[in-house]
Amino acid sequence: MAEEYAAAAPPVPADGAPPAFPSQYDESGQTSFDKVEADLRGAPLRIICQMPDGSMQEVACNMGHDVMYAKGQLSRKTEIDFGRLKLFMGGKLMFDPLSFNDFPDIVNSPTKEIQVQVTVDPEQA
Repeated sequence: MAEEYAAAAPPVPADGAPPAFPSQYDESGQTSFDKVEADLRGAPLRIICQMPDGSMQEVACNMGHDVMYAKGQLSRKTEIDFGRLKLFMGGKLMFDPLSFNDFPDIVNSPTKEIQVQVTVDPEQA
């Protein structure tokens, strides 16, 4: 019975003609949606976060991600509540809804590696 549900090879037309519908994958194995998603995600970005205690944490994301995404990654790594974290670059607060494409210093960075300072708000009772 299991043989009935095994994946079958696509039928080959008897006349050797190409299939009626083109493959959704290109020669690299990506679909057009994969390409659009990669374009929107943007270049890889490495963020070095200087924590208040002097330690460094690294967050990997992409230029198309927003600050909130990076804070979420940092929160998971450090187990510090997301709402208590603030990221600063060049002394300026990096607002959550902005993507990294909104920061000219990051866009113009040839290495796409930046350093940010992190502050942690006190816990509220």
